[in-house]
Amino acid sequence: MIRGRNWYPLAVFAAVLMITVTVHADEDSEPDYEPAAVEHYNTGVANLEERNYDQAITDFRSAINIEPGYADAYYGLGLAHLGMRNQTEALEAFSQAVSADPKHARAHFNRGKILFMQRKYQDAIGAYEQAVTHKEDYPEAFYAMGMAKKKIDDYAGALEAFTRATELDPQMAEGFYMTGSTLRSLKRYSEAVDAYQAAIGVDARYAMAYYWLAETYKELNRNSEAIDAYAKAAQYDKRKFSKAYCKIGDIYYERGAYNDALTQYKKMPRIDSDWYEYAQGQIKHIQSKLQNNTAG
Repeated sequence: MIRGRNWYPLAVFAAVLMITVTVHADEDSEPDYEPAAVEHYNTGVANLEERNYDQAITDFRSAINIEPGYADAYYGLGLAHLGMRNQTEALEAFSQAVSADPKHARAHFNRGKILFMQRKYQDAIGAYEQAVTHKEDYPEAFYAMGMAKKKIDDYAGALEAFTRATELDPQMAEGFYMTGSTLRSLKRYSEAVDAYQAAIGVDARYAMAYYWLAETYKELNRNSEAIDAYAKAAQYDKRKFSKAYCKIGDIYYERGAYNDALTQYKKMPRIDSDWYEYAQGQIKHIQSKLQNNTAG
């Protein structure tokens, strides 16, 4: 009898679901299978890694026909269907994988991801809980659980899940960011600042974290720090966060620093038409105000 090889189809899951997952069998607990089944399985893995999804599906099915309890083959079949964006078939395959091996944490996790995409958040949470029950050191599953709990407004549960994710993976910038987002929902702004700063500590160019750090500083009336954070957001992602120039302009305007406000509003590009129109209106308003002050 022969065991199937370990495998790492990172690109498949990253492309489909945004979170990269390393997939491998547990060599200590993997059962022995018929050599022909393993050969089909390994060929399926190779085709999956090459994104030959149709052929991978054929290979995994051939393995399953020989060994109906081959959980990893069902799992590979699910990934291949995900690669083809066949959610229904993928969900069925992952369900068969956990039926064959109830401890298959990654199959539980992928079931959860599909259920999440189908907006079945409570069912997704159940799948993630199974994943972390059978694989306690699974930061991606804790992170995904946090996302699902946040969707149902279980902020305390989401915070616990995101915190566990970042404990397991201190380099998970997204985990720290979502911790900050959840703390904002709970109006725990000072703690949210710490979380956003932790995200930036991992990824110094994390524009979204800078933007929401700035918004949180504003909640705390820490406007000078907000200016710096808004500027970083615009610097690292001008297309998405060009509105940060208007936000900085507003702070200067509220201070009565009209020339500084003008400078910021004039930086606003046409990328975002609504904010551009707002900036143009503010420019006209300030220019009129300055002219009136000079005439007076």
